[in-house]
Amino acid sequence: MATLLPWTSIEVGDLDIFAPAAPCLLVHTSYFNEEPESSVTYFWQDPTTGFINHEVLLLKPVGFEEALAWAQEQAAEKKVERIHVRHARSAKGSKKQTKKSRAIAKSGRSQKKRATMRAGRKGPTRRRGR
Repeated sequence: MATLLPWTSIEVGDLDIFAPAAPCLLVHTSYFNEEPESSVTYFWQDPTTGFINHEVLLLKPVGFEEALAWAQEQAAEKKVERIHVRHARSAKGSKKQTKKSRAIAKSGRSQKKRATMRAGRKGPTRRRGR
């Protein structure tokens, strides 16, 4: 049976780079309008060039558990030992706001902090009245 691994990536600036250990499968589930959409992608390394290739094996509006079960069946066929998983939360869960974030929003602290940062970037200050 294949080993399940969490999504591992490296952030370079604004980019989120996924570096799989080929051969492997990636199960990714995201939500759009409260409906799940799952994909299973197969990654392998070309023995002659060394390039990592990929192929989308499944792209359906199914839940995470169903996509994972399908990937585990495919892992045996493709002789894959690792399955990377990434399961996004539905929009319901992401709308919840923590006490700290609500307090920051009410106090306007983030606007104050931005204004302070902008003021710090300006050139030398001039004195009035001279």
